[in-house]
Amino acid sequence: MKERVIPVFLLLGALVSFARAQSPAPGRPTKPSIFVCGDSTSHFTRSETIASDMQGWGTPLALFFDPDKVTVKNVGHAGQSSRTYYNGDWPKVLPQIEPGDFVLIVFGINDAGPPHTVKDRGSIPGTGDDTLDLSKPDGTTETVHSYGWYMSKMTTDAEAKGAHVVLLTVTTRNIWSNPAVKFKDATPVTTLPADYDRKLDRIERGTDGGKYTQWTGEIGQRLHVPVFDLTDYCADRYEAMGREEVNKLYRDHNHTHAAGAKIVAESIISGLKALKDSPFTPLLSDAGKALPTAAPKYVSDNHPETK
Repeated sequence: MKERVIPVFLLLGALVSFARAQSPAPGRPTKPSIFVCGDSTSHFTRSETIASDMQGWGTPLALFFDPDKVTVKNVGHAGQSSRTYYNGDWPKVLPQIEPGDFVLIVFGINDAGPPHTVKDRGSIPGTGDDTLDLSKPDGTTETVHSYGWYMSKMTTDAEAKGAHVVLLTVTTRNIWSNPAVKFKDATPVTTLPADYDRKLDRIERGTDGGKYTQWTGEIGQRLHVPVFDLTDYCADRYEAMGREEVNKLYRDHNHTHAAGAKIVAESIISGLKALKDSPFTPLLSDAGKALPTAAPKYVSDNHPETK
């Protein structure tokens, strides 16, 4: 039988076709991205000298992921509420999101208060469909929605792009209380009594009495999106450390020094590792793999099949 000879140009063509099939489609990223959407606690964007020693947790978060496997994009913006981020930053962030990306969303610190506050950034409290029409200085009218509406809309927008969304409850602030002492943030403003017990120091667990933490959990349940209770995880960790030690990590009641930002980032990694079949685990650096996994009580996977 005569041996069949395959022309060289056909062989080369087959190899090129195979190579193309193994390569990403034109314009597609070779690795996923993690988008960090939050306020100044995640990304402190001011450049004044006073802020030179401040850092948001979205910066050191990248240390715990393998840069060859994933890119961390800190697109947080100082001073933003869920409302102002959705109106200003989100239209720029959303087009960057690709299928298979991850989106971490955390707001609530700047949402507290009525929508017509001086800085004009508040959202309507709660998760309902309430709206309020506000007249703006330029003569236009803005329809303001609830905190839950903005958080839900960003979540569903990202999911529609094929991204995986994780909601984080509001970042813990350095605000303390004790039955025997009055504090300004974490500093006593009254004389410490002889019977002062540091073990009774308690840190704030979320803005507005913890309502934003609660509402974030409710949003996750309704949309079947995982939620990490960053508020209580850090609060428990901080109370175990003690008020004086925690105070060294903060410049004020909201903003962390680099060491504090790293602790919050570590906490978030621990929470992401605790998700069921966590898609984040294969993306971690050695430093991320070495961190402990958060206890189940801090994580709600909110899978539809578990309802």
